[in-house]
Amino acid sequence: MAPSLAFLARERWTVMALDAARAEVRLGVLALAWPAIVENILHMGVGIADVIMVGKLGKEAIASVDLANALVHFSLAVFAAVTVGTTALVARHTGAQEWDEAREIARQSIKLLVLLALVLGVGGVMFGEQLIRLMMILDSSPDESIIRLGGQYLRIVSYAVPFSLGLLGINAVLRGAGDTKTPMLVTGIGNVLNIILNYIFIFGMGRIPPMGVAGAALASAIARTVEGLLALRALFSERCVVNLRLSDDYRWNIPALKRIIGIGAPAAAEQMIMRGGQLGFGLIVAGLGTVAIASHAVSLTAESLSFMPGFGFALAATTLVGQGLGAGRPDLAEQSGQVAARSAAYIMALLGMALFLFPQQVVRLFTQDPQVIELASVCLRIVAVSQPALAYVMVMAGALRGAGDTRRVMVVTVAGIWGVRLTIAYFLSYGLGWGLVGAYVGMIADLFVRGALLYRSFAMGHWKTLEL
Repeated sequence: MAPSLAFLARERWTVMALDAARAEVRLGVLALAWPAIVENILHMGVGIADVIMVGKLGKEAIASVDLANALVHFSLAVFAAVTVGTTALVARHTGAQEWDEAREIARQSIKLLVLLALVLGVGGVMFGEQLIRLMMILDSSPDESIIRLGGQYLRIVSYAVPFSLGLLGINAVLRGAGDTKTPMLVTGIGNVLNIILNYIFIFGMGRIPPMGVAGAALASAIARTVEGLLALRALFSERCVVNLRLSDDYRWNIPALKRIIGIGAPAAAEQMIMRGGQLGFGLIVAGLGTVAIASHAVSLTAESLSFMPGFGFALAATTLVGQGLGAGRPDLAEQSGQVAARSAAYIMALLGMALFLFPQQVVRLFTQDPQVIELASVCLRIVAVSQPALAYVMVMAGALRGAGDTRRVMVVTVAGIWGVRLTIAYFLSYGLGWGLVGAYVGMIADLFVRGALLYRSFAMGHWKTLEL
């Protein structure tokens, strides 16, 4: 008898179960995707709450937080060398029921992440304002208040980087093993705490004075620390299929690290290329002035309402493709990837349609500045039409990473971000004077190109024979 959806929702879904009921692939994808979707909606929720609360402090505050977060996201790209390799290897070993090997990968990856996080955190604390100033290099007369506030925000959140990166590593292990519910629950707790602390620290309460942008940073730092500790506890729980123990051997294992980095290095390069491209895109936007920066921040936050399903289905594809190959069933691995991509495209197309039809109503949730509302609404309509293409970019890339084919994803990212997005965005924004609208046209052109290339790469099937 095929397993029911209720069963799938209760259990860590693996390809071994799929093998018993091949017709249930769609339900298997959904069982892994929905907790990841909820998790990302929770992340989106706290991001929206941040923008709404910080938005009450003015467009300079919105712009400063956006620039600081862009730097944080770029710096995290290097850690894809660990997290992507971890998920792919844990999924492959889980599919083959090689539990000890999966645990060894978990131990090595988390140790390495925390070590690297210490270096990153120190850099953010010491050079916060200098990094924000660098972000505004194309602006001939940068707003000093944005630099001051952005540097302040970056310094505070940098103190929590070791916990944030530990959380990334643990989540990579859990997802590779087919557990997407635990990251969802941990995120839910952290985000509720973040929103509560945001309100208290930004606006003040009782004896706690209003701290503005610094309060938003402090709330985020505390919440990420709590999430990291909760995730660590979950990894040491007996309920975790790859649970760690204090009595385990925590010495460095060079061969295991080489396997992790061997798969993850191209993914890290891809993420750095992508984040570098996004930084370049941010530089183009920053040179257009404060209204453009704030409009960009608001429109991207609003768009996140639509692309959350893409993250969930991409994670499902990564796990099931990796486990399928580990179990010796490339046919189920391929079917899982295709089902995940189609499902994400359908859902994101519907959400994109809503954003296209009601852009101003959505933008007004984040700001009441008339200039920002007008420009952000136009940008939101532009990105709304690209949601199906974005779905294929996210899910096909996730499927290829699950197979360990990270080099192909890297090549496609270089072509799309640097060959299409930045070239068109700069030419239209500055050459033709289209401003932020021109930059957004370049963005969606990149998404359509990358979506087509990644779909073709997955359909060709070279990834089925890769040895990890």
